[in-house]
Amino acid sequence: MIVLRGAVVSGVGEGAVFVGLEWFRAAVQRAVRFDPYPGTLNVKLADAEAVARWREIREAGGLVVAPPAPDACGGRLVPVGIDPDIVAAVVVPDVTRYGDDVLEIVAGTHLRSRLGLRDGDEILLRYDARQGGSP
Repeated sequence: MIVLRGAVVSGVGEGAVFVGLEWFRAAVQRAVRFDPYPGTLNVKLADAEAVARWREIREAGGLVVAPPAPDACGGRLVPVGIDPDIVAAVVVPDVTRYGDDVLEIVAGTHLRSRLGLRDGDEILLRYDARQGGSP
């Protein structure tokens, strides 16, 4: 089990648009078995060690999310756990505004409300490589 520590940060608002696309929602449902809340939780990784671990995880694969049109932005999903009962996934888009230190998380619930999170709050993401990332 790999645990990534980070802090909640505000995003630029594009996650809600992307997650709201019907083809993306359907792809998430097929890949990780939940209907994503229309938005992402952005997490800034805590330090260089967490960024290095994330790069290793990201390079190891993930579940492909292919757009219906070849010129649209696709990406991958990396399943993670947040709470014992919250399954989520890091969205690794083909094109992003963020550096390697900011992760965009999708889940079947509004994570800020469910967990009472505000900008700056610490959050832990669990990645289980033995199960292909499934927490």
